Amino acid sequence: MALYQFHPLCDAEIAKVPQEPGVYVLFQIQIPIHGDSAKNLRRELIRAKRRFPGASHFSVEAMNGDARSIRQRVREIRERLKLVRKGTFVGSRG
Repeated sequence: MALYQFHPLCDAEIAKVPQEPGVYVLFQIQIPIHGDSAKNLRRELIRAKRRFPGASHFSVEAMNGDARSIRQRVREIRERLKLVRKGTFVGSRG
């Protein structure tokens, strides 16, 4: 799976996600609402589905790099997508 691929945020699609480190972006329809890193992409998407009930889609990018390169990739994604970094944004319970 690559970050440019857009998937519905449902159990069947999440089950296809590798259990590897990487980055992910959640969308509400086509609007990015959250982007972050994960040590296990599948497990983190299961958690994110509960935290962001308004999210409808996701994209992921598995990465074999070290923690520093993954953090850098998250920064790049957030800058490119202009994600709002606020815990109480769309659909969150925070």
